[in-house]
Amino acid sequence: MSEAGSVVELELRDDVAYITLNSPPLNILTAAMMTGICEAVEKIAADDSLKAVAFRANGKAFSAGADVEEHKPDQAPTMIGVFSRMFTLLGALEIPIVMAVDGAAMGGGFELTMMADVLIASDRAKFGQPEIRIGFFAPLGVAYLPQLVGPQRAMEITCGGRAYSAEQMKEFGFVSYVVGHEELEERLEKALKDFRAASPLVMRLNVRTLKRVMGRPMEEARLAAEKVFLEDLMVTEDVQEGIASFYEKRKPAWKNR
Repeated sequence: MSEAGSVVELELRDDVAYITLNSPPLNILTAAMMTGICEAVEKIAADDSLKAVAFRANGKAFSAGADVEEHKPDQAPTMIGVFSRMFTLLGALEIPIVMAVDGAAMGGGFELTMMADVLIASDRAKFGQPEIRIGFFAPLGVAYLPQLVGPQRAMEITCGGRAYSAEQMKEFGFVSYVVGHEELEERLEKALKDFRAASPLVMRLNVRTLKRVMGRPMEEARLAAEKVFLEDLMVTEDVQEGIASFYEKRKPAWKNR
């Protein structure tokens, strides 16, 4: 559990970190909750045995958004400071981020879901950036959403302020899977099972390399990835263990080195 209190819970289980937003019913992203997320992510980043991080929420909403009270001009610098720190820490993680979204992910809650590498939504989830209707815009939304859904969709979503269903966001390429509410936890665990099979060391190398080469010209990206493959990956004990387990027809016993 984070030092900010029970509004953010952290559990480590079977090589995966679970972060649960625990301020039902709406899980409003106050500065205190975002500080709790930051503290949890810092602990996760320091643990090189982990293979993935899962986000969940208790209540009827994943997160209905940031605290409007904290958007007032005299409080905005503090709020944006912790908001920015949260996304910097999430963006620097070298393991996949999987999110299970049930109910509303609106405003800042929607922006939080933009950090998911795999986003599983229930059929009652909804997403949107309604800030424009009360005189704000979404910083991460305008900066990052164009990369996720394209500039035209991003313009529509951030300027229109309406809510979108999970199925619509899947059509946009934002949501990975849509399942029934009662199937959400099962589908989350299915995704995590795939990540649990990997070496934690190789997982970090893979994610780190993917993030470093993303957006580069294809030839430049390939050469950079090959350099990591030869210089960093091939000297690890886990490569040898993986090859041995393949020929011996057994599950690998990763050494994380």
